[in-house]
Amino acid sequence: MLLSLELYETHAKMLFDLLKNSTFERVRFAIMVLMNDFYLKYPLAFAAYSDDVYGCLRDRSDNVRLAALKTISNLILKEMVKPNGQISEIAFCIIDKHTEIATLATSFFSELAKRQHGEALFNILPDIFSNLVDGKLDEQRQLNEEDFKSVIDFLFKYVSKKKQTESLLEKLLERFRTADGNPCVWRDLAYIMSKLTFNEQSLKGLLHYYNDYRENLFDNDVYQSFLTILNNAKKNLGAKPDLKVLIDALSTNINKERSPNGILIAVQQVQQKTKQQPKAARAGGAKKGKQTTSRTQ
Repeated sequence: MLLSLELYETHAKMLFDLLKNSTFERVRFAIMVLMNDFYLKYPLAFAAYSDDVYGCLRDRSDNVRLAALKTISNLILKEMVKPNGQISEIAFCIIDKHTEIATLATSFFSELAKRQHGEALFNILPDIFSNLVDGKLDEQRQLNEEDFKSVIDFLFKYVSKKKQTESLLEKLLERFRTADGNPCVWRDLAYIMSKLTFNEQSLKGLLHYYNDYRENLFDNDVYQSFLTILNNAKKNLGAKPDLKVLIDALSTNINKERSPNGILIAVQQVQQKTKQQPKAARAGGAKKGKQTTSRTQ
């Protein structure tokens, strides 16, 4: 690599303009390959244009996406760049139609999960989940229901420790507290929660923060996810009979919200909350619909 840092800084804007806007695949691919070699030599330079590099994971060209994935995964696994929430872009690559890209993305997460006793991946999972749920990525990256669940199911292979479950639950419940009136967000959050392994402490958390999600239980998908939580918790009754009190209390609360009167009250509360939101926030929520196989409200 003969390119100097000074020369790179002088022409970086032009390079990335070409990378984003050139209609020629060979040009975009050549620049991405150059970036791979350059950032391995000057990893600190990655920060200024990290959004653009991660953005190449959405390129229409298989070759450009693969080159971008190799660049990013190399930098992270060689500990030259710290992983952050932008890795949600790599999570999308798990379901890429190009086999080599999907395989490399899967291998990346498997390897990252081995670092720091699993903490390297776990520490950024909340940010990954947040990006997947909120639909903060552009329309090209919005997932249909099946793909969303495939990505979540894959990532949960690496969540096993009791403290990890409790920490994730706390963050997910916090998202329920701040969620807007978009049912798609509730369903996504509830599905992620249904993948957790609940113990006594986490069940107590669900009961304690019941008011944060109770009004969302009128939605059938949200309700089904909470039934899954209850059913999975019941499987532990043989080993821990004390859980029965918590499970029964949670079950009573959930079923109460599903009564005709409970559903009516919940719908009215959601409608009132939606009216109170700023117009810009409601407009943003409306844009979260998916493409051809969207998760509709």
